[in-house]
Amino acid sequence: MKNETRILIIGAGISGLTTAICLKEKGFGVVIVAEKFAPDIVSNVAGALWEWPPAACGKHGTPRSLERSKGWCMTSYEKFKTLQSEYGSESTGIYLRNATFYFHEVLENLPEDLKKMNELAARVDNFRRGLDIISDTIDLASQQGIQDAYQHMSPMVDTDVYMQWLLDQVKNMGCEIIQEKITCNLITHEQTLLDRFQCAAIVNCSGLGSIEIANDPSMYPLRGALVKVKDEEGLIDGAHCIAHKETSNSEQDIVFIVPRGNKKTVILGGLVQIHQWGQSMSLNDPIIKRMYNGCLDFLPPLKSLPLDEKDSVRTGLRPFTQTNVCVERVPATCIFYNSGHGGAGVTLSWGCAQETVDSIQTMLQQKNQPDTTANKLIDAQKQTVFLLQDNAPIKSELTFIGALECNLVLLCSRNGLRQIVPSQFEHLSHVQILNHYDLPHLLEAFKQIKNNFALEAEKCRVITNDDDCILLAAEMRAALDLAGDKPQQIRPFVNKSNASKPQQVQGLLYNISVIIMNGEIAYFAPCQYSRAIGETAIDEVVYDKPISYLITRPEDPAYPILYEFLQQTLTDHAPGYPHNGVMNFDIALDTNSDKSTPTLLKISAHAPNDLIYKLFVPYQGITLNEWQLKLQMGCSQEPMIKVQEEQKYSALCIYPKKSGVVTEINKPAFLSTTEIFWRIHPGQELTPSNSTEDYALAILLSNNHWEELKEDFDKADSLSYFDVV
Repeated sequence: MKNETRILIIGAGISGLTTAICLKEKGFGVVIVAEKFAPDIVSNVAGALWEWPPAACGKHGTPRSLERSKGWCMTSYEKFKTLQSEYGSESTGIYLRNATFYFHEVLENLPEDLKKMNELAARVDNFRRGLDIISDTIDLASQQGIQDAYQHMSPMVDTDVYMQWLLDQVKNMGCEIIQEKITCNLITHEQTLLDRFQCAAIVNCSGLGSIEIANDPSMYPLRGALVKVKDEEGLIDGAHCIAHKETSNSEQDIVFIVPRGNKKTVILGGLVQIHQWGQSMSLNDPIIKRMYNGCLDFLPPLKSLPLDEKDSVRTGLRPFTQTNVCVERVPATCIFYNSGHGGAGVTLSWGCAQETVDSIQTMLQQKNQPDTTANKLIDAQKQTVFLLQDNAPIKSELTFIGALECNLVLLCSRNGLRQIVPSQFEHLSHVQILNHYDLPHLLEAFKQIKNNFALEAEKCRVITNDDDCILLAAEMRAALDLAGDKPQQIRPFVNKSNASKPQQVQGLLYNISVIIMNGEIAYFAPCQYSRAIGETAIDEVVYDKPISYLITRPEDPAYPILYEFLQQTLTDHAPGYPHNGVMNFDIALDTNSDKSTPTLLKISAHAPNDLIYKLFVPYQGITLNEWQLKLQMGCSQEPMIKVQEEQKYSALCIYPKKSGVVTEINKPAFLSTTEIFWRIHPGQELTPSNSTEDYALAILLSNNHWEELKEDFDKADSLSYFDVV
């Protein structure tokens, strides 16, 4: 590797600095660009206790990266031991002490915890298990009682010392340091950044900044808080933990006690609050007081230790994603992600950094080879699906592609690639970016890939749920003689151009999607727009109010009227409409007359825009955008609706951006189950939305009880959850 090869790292938290050191050790030049440096970063707030994943302070579910995390954490475990041995604890802030983990039941009754213990037992130093290892200073009756425990040596990091040590290391190793906030989208501006910093690759370690520069709405904050107490006599010799349970609805069910540094300080935690952005917390907050008292009750000697008056409560926002840690290369680019570590940034730091460096080396070694865009080989024996993506968000999770055992080839513009959420990269078999996104260049790319991988035409399909590509996909099918709806079935319904808009329309507006199979309606999905038509033009974004939708139930008087009208509309257009796909309609229902009269405003051959498709997942288990792709792939299985007992009524509110700098974000609080999608973060400068897909945040509500949902919906539809100046 040539020494002059430079890499740009965005972010100077623990991931950014650790990656920089690993790159320098491999002979790379490194430039680090960050808005903030230690101590003004979230890494300084970390609990910084090494743990086998999943960590005690986190929200994990079943993350795609859990198995990879086990390798990453062991790389870090050995590295921390080496650093402590070579440089000493006083210099690095790394201390090797025992950590004890406690359980309310015998581990044999807790399969996941038992599995975790068995996995780590042979990998860590000084492993022990049993109630006999528990100090008599622990109150075994507190915290619902303790029935089992295990212990092992665990690195514990004083982040105030360690982050400064890392920063000094990268400076001494010759890394260039630039204090600047990068806000541009990395994929769109890749070449500009590479040219400006004279680099061969970009590594995104920006944490929550990825919401903006990586276009990742799956990322959100896990707010954590720590209370610091003084321990001048070193009474607390090791760490004590009771982990957060995924089955718990409590934001504070953790005991997290860790001696920091030379044992003059102990940190007490820990808090796990998702989607909370505020960082001003104190012991006056009831949840902090409950956290603090819980630790004191569990380990009574703590009661004699005074608070650190200068720094009693620290609050930080851990960056997390719906699919956990993101250590990925953006396909067909020189961009790499190392972010989303949640409460495990210290634990995973060296492992993630090393994998990132290995990926960069592999990319550079392959750069002169003919095929540099494939993530993995295409199996010519399987069906190969060509997915077109140009402008719109991808609007589908793509995990179903893996279940169908297909090759998935993405033919995209550069703007189309930026619409792919990082967690979706793993489902892509091959990616090709087209500088000219039109039919001739798409056909050329298809034929090139078909020849390179010896694909059979009858095993190929062209699909999309990008509105701008619907007709292109049909034209490709026609030109290549592939199965699926053809241009004459699609063209009249592109860009919502089939129906002329009446000049004067009164009443309520409904958005309706239908799944069509073999020309017949297989699923009917109506929802009502929250405001009467007269309040806003249909094609305009309402900048001062949310754009909100509520499902229409079968018992609603409008439901049968809308269904009958849709059937008649399709009959009127027969046979020239898509026979296997999803169609979307805007319909006005005049409720001011004695007889409700529907009026067709728009009709188009695509699944619903915005996030409307998400409404029908909690409601009836149907993912409209996924079905649009499935039907283009030739799926013949009919949609299966949830049994009624499992259905949840649902609503959606989308909040457009406003001009200004984001100063404060408030977490929405509802009785209903809530899913939030962020496109903003504090300090971000916004310009007004130019479409409903360019939103600040969106809230999906679901509830078994209609009245509760309606109450929450009315609240969400009338409030704003972020401020700008």
